[in-house]
Amino acid sequence: MSFYNIAISVLSIIFSLFFAALAIIMSSSDNDFVSFLDEDGTFTYLMWTFKAVLISLFISLVYSIVLYTGTSYYIETKDPQIWLQHKSLFISLVLLFTYCMIATGLSVKHTIKFSEYRSTFLRIKRKEEQAKKTTQNN
Repeated sequence: MSFYNIAISVLSIIFSLFFAALAIIMSSSDNDFVSFLDEDGTFTYLMWTFKAVLISLFISLVYSIVLYTGTSYYIETKDPQIWLQHKSLFISLVLLFTYCMIATGLSVKHTIKFSEYRSTFLRIKRKEEQAKKTTQNN
């Protein structure tokens, strides 16, 4: 029962932070930068990864809430007519929870790469602007 509490707490915090991070990435990108990243499919891959992790976090959160509610109800009523939780339900939640934690870590790694690409893009853009200025001055 305490695992469900932990899962719900951790997943809800990560889900909200992850959603906020996705919103920040989407709003901080200008069209030129998105075009730069999408030349080799990096931006599409990044968005697909974020979407997949966000969906898995949401499913895992809802699943843990359902299992917690069902288990709580079973424990409180102790009615033999009510379903007894099977081990596979718990194991599936543990696997889904573990996947979400690993996927979140990998997505954070992708976010760091996004920042590195941003600095590369700005460096290239700055060099192009300097080259333009020097050709205009000559």
